[in-house]
Amino acid sequence: MKKAKNYSFMLLLAAMMASAALYFSFSGPSETVYQSIKVGKGDSLWSLAEEYREMHKMDQIDFIKWVQEENGLITTKIVPGEELTIPVPAGNFKNELQLADGK
Repeated sequence: MKKAKNYSFMLLLAAMMASAALYFSFSGPSETVYQSIKVGKGDSLWSLAEEYREMHKMDQIDFIKWVQEENGLITTKIVPGEELTIPVPAGNFKNELQLADGK
């Protein structure tokens, strides 16, 4: 009887591990990591939306609203040296932090 109890415990443990493996393999992609940039001299949210238009699927207004919400901006004013997260997947750049003006 004790042997049967041990086998059932091992079977239950194996089933739980298999269930966990299936869950994690089919749970879908993880949350997208977005690019961080450093604002350059003369940059605006509009110019950033235009500069990165090939790398996102938003119009300028949606891009600007997204950047404002994600970065806690109350206005659309940004200043040189400020670090912003933009809706461009991080894999599109070689460096983690890049100047918006490409310099």
